[in-house]
Amino acid sequence: MFVEVEPLRGDLDTSVPISDDRSALRAGRRHRLTAVATPYMYLAPALICFALWVYWPLAQTFRLSFVRWNLLPTTPSVGVGLANYRHVLRLPQLQQAAETTGLYMVGLLALGVVLPALIAVVTQGLGSRAQAFYRSVLFLPVLISPVVAATLWSFLFAPNGGAVNSILGNVGVSPRNWLFDPTTAPLSLIVIAGWKVLGASILIVSAGLVNIGPEYYEAAALDGAGRLRRFTEITVPLLSPTLLFLLTTAVLVAEGQIMFPLIDTLTSGGPSRATTDIYYLLYSLGFTSFDVGLASAAAVVFFVAFAATAVPCLGLLERFSRYQD
Repeated sequence: MFVEVEPLRGDLDTSVPISDDRSALRAGRRHRLTAVATPYMYLAPALICFALWVYWPLAQTFRLSFVRWNLLPTTPSVGVGLANYRHVLRLPQLQQAAETTGLYMVGLLALGVVLPALIAVVTQGLGSRAQAFYRSVLFLPVLISPVVAATLWSFLFAPNGGAVNSILGNVGVSPRNWLFDPTTAPLSLIVIAGWKVLGASILIVSAGLVNIGPEYYEAAALDGAGRLRRFTEITVPLLSPTLLFLLTTAVLVAEGQIMFPLIDTLTSGGPSRATTDIYYLLYSLGFTSFDVGLASAAAVVFFVAFAATAVPCLGLLERFSRYQD
C-alpha cells in the first residue's frame, strides 16, 4: 500500500533564484563602492595636478641637491653628497639676501595688513556708494600684472622728470635715483608691492568687519564704552582671524609672488645686491650661474626655513583667532 505525500509548501520559497540574490549583493557592493569613491573622483584632478606640479618637482629638487650639473643634457650630473649644502651655508650673499627678505616682509606687513585694517575701519561709516567707489579705485592695482606695474613705476621713479621727484621737489627734497640707490631701492620696491596688495587687503578686512554683529557695539555703547575701547575690545579681537590670515599670506605668498617680478624687472637684484632676496638669489644660482645642484640645495634649505616660519604663523592663527560664537 502506497501513500502519496504532497511536497511541503510555505517553508521553502523557490520563487527567487539564487543567482538573483547574488546579483543584488553585487549591486549593493557597487553602490557602496561608488558612494565611497565619488568624493575622491572629484578630488582626483586637483590631486594629480598637485602631484605633477608640486610634489614631483619637490622630489626632483631634493634629488638634484646632491649632484653638480649645469643644465646641459650632454653633460652628466656628478654626485657630490652634502657639498652643495655646505657651500650654500657659506655663501657670502646669503646673509644679505636673508636680511633683505626680512625687510620686505616687514614692509608688506605694514602696507598689506596694518594700513588696510586702518583704512577699512576708518571708512566703515561711509555710504555704500562711496565705499564701492573707493574700493574699486584701490582694487585696480590688483588687476595690473607685476611687470606692467613695474614699468609704470619705473617712469614715476625716473631720476629726470619722474613724478615722484617732481612732487618731492616742490617741498624742497632733492631728486634721487630711487631704484639705483642701495638705500632707497628696497624701500621703493616695498612701496610698489604695497600699492599692489593694498586694495585686496582692504576688501578682505572689510569683509571681516561686515561679519561682526552690530549688537556687540550696541551693548558696548550702552555700557559707556568709547570708540577707542570698542575698537580695541570688540573690533580687533573679532577681526583677528582676518588679520592673522593676511599676516600669513603676506609672509608666505605675497613676498615671493609680487616682489620677485618687481626685482627682476626693475633692479635685477642690484644695486650691489641691495634688492636681492631669497627668491631672486635662488633664481640667480640656478639660471644665471647655471649651478642646478647649488640652487636645489639652497631651495631645500629655504623650504625648511619657510616651513619653520609657516608653522608658528598657523599656530598663531589657531591660538589667537576669536569668533563670534
